[in-house]
Amino acid sequence: MESELKDRSYHFLNFLPSVGNFLAEKHLSTNLQVSEKGTYDLVTEADLGAEKMVLDEIQKFYPHDGFLSEEFGEHHGDSGFRWIIDPLDGTTNYTHGLPLYGVSVAVEHEDTKQPVIGMVYFPELNTFYHSIKGKGAFRDKTQIHVSTRKSMKEALFVTGFPYDRNKSLDVLMVYYKSILQKSRGIRRTGAATLDLCWIADGKFDGYYELGLKPWDMAAAGLIVQEAGGMVTTMDGNDFNVYTPSILATNGLLHEFLLNEFEGHINRVVY
Repeated sequence: MESELKDRSYHFLNFLPSVGNFLAEKHLSTNLQVSEKGTYDLVTEADLGAEKMVLDEIQKFYPHDGFLSEEFGEHHGDSGFRWIIDPLDGTTNYTHGLPLYGVSVAVEHEDTKQPVIGMVYFPELNTFYHSIKGKGAFRDKTQIHVSTRKSMKEALFVTGFPYDRNKSLDVLMVYYKSILQKSRGIRRTGAATLDLCWIADGKFDGYYELGLKPWDMAAAGLIVQEAGGMVTTMDGNDFNVYTPSILATNGLLHEFLLNEFEGHINRVVY
């Protein structure tokens, strides 16, 4: 299996920048077509174009692989591998002209349902995060590691809010207030993949969010783990991209955050 992973990883390390270039060029457009999937959930022609580029590449070079993609949906393969694709993470940022967006691609082993390859490219940051399970995490060609901060008062956290946040606003504010009072601060980038990659790169110390989809966390969740971080659900269970909550930390602050969430997490059902 190792050679199959290396092949897919190498191929897409070379291919994804072309998808990023497409997104960056579209970002300059003055008449970008934007549609609403929900009250706060947007999709653009760039999402759809980038997704088509990725899916066409998979079907050309790995036709027996399955895939799960944000806009297209699911396709079953027979190779034992499945790609999980977010063609444009940070769509709202993108539509407002912000550079905080990326294209995320993971490969999971269908038997274990666990990611074994993770790649996220941020075109306007000119930064590529990537990992193969068991081989470490990298920013471009530099190996990265999570932070070593273990004091809450020195820690910087990041979070996001789900699209249907009105269902859980009170609980989200409980988390936010409690952590904000005990830490150096909380940030919000508007892109889950960026939040997770910056945990892996030691910029942030902890990240939590409810209501995520598999394509939001499959690639970057693996990158955090390979950088030495800890990733679970917000109630402390094993990381599973099909469970819509995530807690990712440098490991040293994980137990504290789990204690913060205890008693609240089960109030929200997705």
